[in-house]
Order: sequence, then structure tokens, then C-alpha cells
Amino acid sequence: MKVMHVIHGLNTGGAETLVKEYALKLDKKKFDVTVLCMNRINNSPFEKLLKDNNINVIYISDYQKNYNKKGMFFKIINIIQKYMLVKKIIHKEMPDILHTHLPINNYIKFSKPKKGTKIIHTVHNEPKYLWPKNNSKRQKDLNAANWLVKNYNMRFIVLHDEMKNEINTMFGVNNSIVLNNGIDFYRFENVKDKNEKRKELNIPNNAFVIGHIGRFNYQKNHEFLIKVFAEIYKKNKSSFLLMIGTGEEKERIISKLDELGLKNNYLILENRMDIPDLLNVMDVFMFPSRYEGLGIALIEAQKMNLPCFISDRVPKSAIISNLVTKLSLDLSPSEWANIILEYELPQNICLNDKDWDMKEVIRKLENIYLDKI
Repeated sequence: MKVMHVIHGLNTGGAETLVKEYALKLDKKKFDVTVLCMNRINNSPFEKLLKDNNINVIYISDYQKNYNKKGMFFKIINIIQKYMLVKKIIHKEMPDILHTHLPINNYIKFSKPKKGTKIIHTVHNEPKYLWPKNNSKRQKDLNAANWLVKNYNMRFIVLHDEMKNEINTMFGVNNSIVLNNGIDFYRFENVKDKNEKRKELNIPNNAFVIGHIGRFNYQKNHEFLIKVFAEIYKKNKSSFLLMIGTGEEKERIISKLDELGLKNNYLILENRMDIPDLLNVMDVFMFPSRYEGLGIALIEAQKMNLPCFISDRVPKSAIISNLVTKLSLDLSPSEWANIILEYELPQNICLNDKDWDMKEVIRKLENIYLDKI
């Protein structure tokens, strides 16, 4: 059975990580997997990993000779060409299953895949943020999703029960299915020694390390994160901030950290494949998102037994342990800092992670593909 995952590119975000895991772990005796990306991402560690494992990855941008050219003329040409190329490749590859991720429905609608193609769309974020009413581009994607539901019976994979109810109501369907993102348990049970990894990263052994994983964008709320860290640093000069991610707000956040006099007290890492080792370096995990579909980084942090301090905008389904403290974003950075510094680990850590093993998630996904669920 030919499966094609369609996504914008191979960044190291949550959706991209999931596509990578699906491509690697689906049973190759049952499924022939291709990943179709709109753009090639420079220095993506996922690209090499997929290539080394003989996963076919196709980049639309590789076929666009004007891809890097500037100006409105070339922008229009590239947009039109992208639609044509997606259609051409889908009809050439003739997948039995198109599994799409992020706002990509316009391309699939335009492509009009062969009749009988099974289309599955994973909703990676809260619908109201994924398809905001004041964003005409996203509303077109929503309209395309509706068209795919009516013409191809497109099915939705969602992240939790509340999202399932919302999507079912939104699209007039009753077959959306909850599927956890999942993590590879083996990687989290075989981590590098904490002090050894700190030495490798030039982080002092005695540092109190506040950690965060997430793209540098509005959603992840880095501005609030660094304000809280600044308050923590006032009270504990051994504090250190470790952030993993990339994105459009990275340089602005760096400037603000430097303005706060914290130039030597933080580290930003990009495109990492050693997330469990990096989580093991941390003493505390902060996740002050303005909104989240789920927040797989939070699941990973709990798996590493880290105290987690999260905003009240993170779905309750992402809380799988007694290590999480949920705080309002209406509280001041100073209040967050005090709560973090006064925190004491519970005597007995309770972790309910049985539904998050990637092996079980893959087994369930395969059954979805085979119409057994």
C-alpha cells in the first residue's frame, strides 16, 4: 500500500518529528512510504536520517528553477508552479493513502487525486488557531478541507477528545479519531550522563538549568519565558536558560536577552536529534505557550521526570504526571519565578505514559490505514 505524507518541510518541530517517526516506523512489508515536502530545509537532520533509511523524500522546491529569486513576479510564478508540481507528483506516484499535515489542503484539492484515494489529515493545532476567521489564506485552506471531506471522505486524526468533538462538529463528520503523537521510549531510557552532557555544551555542573523546547514564534511565548528567567536569575545567579528551536522570532529574543544582561547565561540549539539527552541536562522545564494543540515536548519532559511549569492554555490531555504545575499567564513573571524556585518534587512520581509509546501509536495508525479502526 503506497502512503504519501505531505508537509511543508522537514523542520524539527512537532508535526515534522511525527512525520519522520511515521516514515521510519511504519511496517515496510505493508506500506511503501514517500514524504512529499514543499520546501527543502537547510541543515535538516531528518533529511539525512530518512535518506539513510531508504525513505523516498520529494521536494517540490527542487523542481522550481526560480525558487530563490526575489520579486512579486517570481513569487506568483512559484506559487502557481508549486500547485502544478504537487498535482503532477501526486498523479505520478499514485498513492493509495495521502496523509497530510498542517495547512496543505489547498494543494490536495487542486491536485484532485485519483478516485478512491484515502485522504487523512492530522490536525496539529487547535482549530481556531489553525483556521482563524480573520486570516483569508487559512480560511481558503478550511474551505479546501471541507471540499475534501465532501468529495473524498477525508478523515481527521486529532490530538485529544475535545478536539475530536470540535472537528466532528466543524466538518459535520463523526469518524475523527484521537491518536497520540507518541514518543520513542527507547531513546528516553538510554540517555547520556547529565554532567557529561553539560560539559559537552559548556554548561556549568552547578547551574540551575531552565529548559524550553519549541519554535521561536508567537505561539510559544518566548518573550514571557525570558522575563520569568530574568526574575529567576535575580534570585539565583547560577541559573542558566537552555532553549531548543528555531524560528522567525529567534533574533528578537536574543536581543532582549542581551538587553537584560543575560548574554552569558543562555544557550540556543537548533535542529537537534539528541532531545532526551538535552532534557536530562535540565532541572526544570518551562512551557508558557499562548496556545497548543498538544505540546509533545511537554510529554517528553515528563518522561524524563522533569518538574514542568506550563501555561493554563496547554490542553489537560498533555498532563500525564504529577510533575506539572499549571499557571495562568495573567500572573507576573516574578510570581512564576517564585513558584518555580519554591517547588519541591513529589515524594512519589506518578507517570501515566502507557498510551504514548510510539510502537503502539504506529500499530494504531496502521489499523487506521487498513480500515480496521
